Amino acid sequence: MRSCIQAALQRSRSEKGQILIMAALSMTVLLGVVALATDVGIMLHEKRVLQTAADSAAVAGAQQLGNAASNPGGGSTPCHTSNNNCWYQAAIADAVQNGVPSADVTPHNPPSIGPHKSSSSYVEVIIANAQPTFFMRLFHISSMNVAARAVATNVPGSTCVYTLGKSGTDISLTGSGSLSIPTCGITDDSSSSSALTLTGSGSISAKNIQIVGNYRKTGSGTISPAPSTGASSTPDPLASLSPPSYTPGSCGAGISYTGAGSHTVTGPSTPGGVICYNGFSNTGSGSVTFPPGIYVINGNFSNTGSGSISGTGVTFYVPSGSFSVTGSGALNLSAPTSGSTNGILFYQNPSDTNTMSFTGSSSSTVAGIFYAPGAKLSFTGSGGATYDTDLIVGSLSITGSATINNYAPSSGASPLATPTLVE
Repeated sequence: MRSCIQAALQRSRSEKGQILIMAALSMTVLLGVVALATDVGIMLHEKRVLQTAADSAAVAGAQQLGNAASNPGGGSTPCHTSNNNCWYQAAIADAVQNGVPSADVTPHNPPSIGPHKSSSSYVEVIIANAQPTFFMRLFHISSMNVAARAVATNVPGSTCVYTLGKSGTDISLTGSGSLSIPTCGITDDSSSSSALTLTGSGSISAKNIQIVGNYRKTGSGTISPAPSTGASSTPDPLASLSPPSYTPGSCGAGISYTGAGSHTVTGPSTPGGVICYNGFSNTGSGSVTFPPGIYVINGNFSNTGSGSISGTGVTFYVPSGSFSVTGSGALNLSAPTSGSTNGILFYQNPSDTNTMSFTGSSSSTVAGIFYAPGAKLSFTGSGGATYDTDLIVGSLSITGSATINNYAPSSGASPLATPTLVE
């Protein structure tokens, strides 16, 4: 009996020892799992932080790339030609603002991998760094690599007609004319109960119509879709645009053409340069050609002739005067696609309230932005004309018929394009 009891006690002590060993091993494994879970959780949080920073940096780089403007330090080199230019610096600066060291940020244009590789209209941002671990150091793992990647590009804005007046009728269409904007929308900032008015048998159609106030329709005309009223006011989307630099005393004599014949205006010495004239008037039947560049018209810009006016890569700026382009001749004009006036065709000083009058014949082709935020645009369209344009004006009065497409798709670059993440 005694020997049986001793054997039982020995087995009990042996089992207790085994349990202690198994418990110790289990605690080690459990601590390892807890350590791994804790550090992985920290890394996942850091991954989300870096992804947010990469997304923001890619959008900032794409926005600067779309602007195709000068470097942060000045100059006129396009953003996408070198890693030292504005799209690159904008991406780096944005990431740094989000707490990422610049050494951890690598922007690419075009992207280095993915479906948009080799496309120069996309900006890729890769952020990578080694994050220190905490509990995993017990297992001799002192850091883990964390990375994030984002790609952004510019897409056409959803609005191509902005009227910025805060009261009264901002948009008026009378008679049997029509305004068709199939690819984009209308934003009317007036708080008036008749902010948009349609009188007669005409029609207004757009992708969407947003009005701060309300609208009024009389006659058999149609508005499609039904406007959204009570919308929030939209600020001037080009409020940061700087006017061309010029010295009034150095402007050349005013230009005046009459009669027939072909005329070529003396342009700037370089395509992106500025030249100033004390007015422009064309009453003849001949053709007028403007070489590429920025034309400051220190006075009035008037065309009442029957001849054509042509120009590629041109901007017309009136600091204090008026635009009156009402002749019957064809207009074949396009704005610059880079530089300080990228996308801007007609530019009237925001403080200038003189009415801008514009008539396009059926054979006209116009590509560029009308920017007159403090003035009324009296627009007479023609059904056969091609308008790839955005209108940013104080108010808009329309007669005739016009189909407008927003400017960005035709130009490939526009200051109104919206940077958007695609990867």
